[in-house]
Amino acid sequence: MTELRQRTAEILDGLQDSEEPVAILQRSQTTAYLVDAKRYDAERAELRAARRALFLREVREAEAEYRAGDSTTFVDMDALLDELRG
Repeated sequence: MTELRQRTAEILDGLQDSEEPVAILQRSQTTAYLVDAKRYDAERAELRAARRALFLREVREAEAEYRAGDSTTFVDMDALLDELRG
């Protein structure tokens, strides 16, 4: 943290040129990472798109199972949750 306070401008300038985040240490433990704002926004958008694609794939698989008659019917929510928990 001391180095961050002393070299804030230099560290922030370096973020724009770096592909890697800067680790923030407190008592020798990583407590946070600094990343360039554009990179952060791009990675958030990529993660959002990946989650959406996964969700849509799972919906299509569930619809296919239902059409094929391979779906399971549950009498109540507790039964469904028990099945999901395995």
